[in-house]
Amino acid sequence: MQKTEVFLKKIQNLILKKKFKHAIKVCDELLKIDKQNFHANANKANLLAEIGFHDKSIPYYYKALQTVPNDHSVLFNLATTLYDLDRYDEAIRLFDKVLKMQPRNIDAICNKANALVALGKHTQAISFYNRALNVFPEDIVVLNNKGIVFAGKSKHKDAIKCFDAALSINPADVDTLCNKGNSLAELGDFSESAICFESALEINPRDHDARFRLGIAYSHTNRPKEAILCFNQVLKRDSSNTDALVNKGIAYIALRRYKQSLSCFDKALRTDKHNFEAMYHKSQCLVQIGMHKQAISVLRKATKNNKPHVHEHDSKHLSLKDKILEDDLFATLQNKRGFMSLVSSLS
Repeated sequence: MQKTEVFLKKIQNLILKKKFKHAIKVCDELLKIDKQNFHANANKANLLAEIGFHDKSIPYYYKALQTVPNDHSVLFNLATTLYDLDRYDEAIRLFDKVLKMQPRNIDAICNKANALVALGKHTQAISFYNRALNVFPEDIVVLNNKGIVFAGKSKHKDAIKCFDAALSINPADVDTLCNKGNSLAELGDFSESAICFESALEINPRDHDARFRLGIAYSHTNRPKEAILCFNQVLKRDSSNTDALVNKGIAYIALRRYKQSLSCFDKALRTDKHNFEAMYHKSQCLVQIGMHKQAISVLRKATKNNKPHVHEHDSKHLSLKDKILEDDLFATLQNKRGFMSLVSSLS
């Protein structure tokens, strides 16, 4: 018994020092002496999961459970490991076992909710997020997760209520501010969306996603120069970011600086030659500088690569054909045979 205690103490000390691989070796030494040792199996499983060997950790969790079948910590850790392996149904069954023993275990409740989201069972997930909030009403992570589920179902007003509840607890939480900004943008309220992203960037100026989305909000509120500054900041970090290049080009279109726009779209197309947004807006620029044949040719290529874009906020949800016909920047092409032939070929 004394020798076992020495091994276990050594394992715990190595874990505290984050020497996980060394700790695994000590677990193995103990398991040579006592292969059914609960603590050695449980610790080795946790350590393997910690260093990313999730598959290898599973058998050791089950060995630990053979010794102590209802240990809630092992059941919970096994469930989270299964979750990390995308084995959501198995994870849920184990979270349920934990919750039978500990009905108010907020981590088990939330992780079960997350697994339900992964399975597309959003209504059930929300009920479990609500259950978690009954235990701890001020958990901003849970409030955000619930809001994100609503946002994923395009219920952005409900999502914003969740984000506002989180911000009433911590007004300086960057993730919440960004989540609210995204939902406001989806509702078309870009002025308020910009305020959220500005607030987020005051707290964390290095949040490049917030900087990008602030640029989008500025573009939609007739502030193209400020939008360009945002996209430039993003491009300093990643000069081949096609989203930033395309949206910077769009901002230049608003300023009627078509040559700068074309440069942005060409750079984006060098990275992604099938990028619909870059081709579509490049054709707009070519029209404005009188290169009509080239514009029609580029637009024709764009129509072959028409895919919904994550940063499009088109409240009209027009078909591509109607979008082109209603686009003022293509107005001078209305009498061009090649243009009308292209449009008529679209469904």
